[in-house]
Amino acid sequence: MTINHPLYGRFNITEPVLIDLINSPALRRLKRISQHGCWQFYRFGPEKFNRFEHSLGVLLLLRKFGAPIEEQIAGLLHDVSHTAFSHVGDRLFGRELT
Repeated sequence: MTINHPLYGRFNITEPVLIDLINSPALRRLKRISQHGCWQFYRFGPEKFNRFEHSLGVLLLLRKFGAPIEEQIAGLLHDVSHTAFSHVGDRLFGRELT
């Protein structure tokens, strides 16, 4: 599988586990969730990313720096549990990091 990421360039993925995860419904769902949360409505310009692109970028950076496959998997999956506006809930319920 070849990935051509807008920030990190072209990468070949050959590991079956990574290919299966990238093609999984759980990860593909992230294509519909903005990386910017509610800020997507205030930001103007071409720098809008979805969580799928962000997760692939994390995987690609980890590969670039020689991380083991377990860390690459963790990086790829780190946003799978996110929902739309997920960090807005942190602020609403008083759990934001300071």
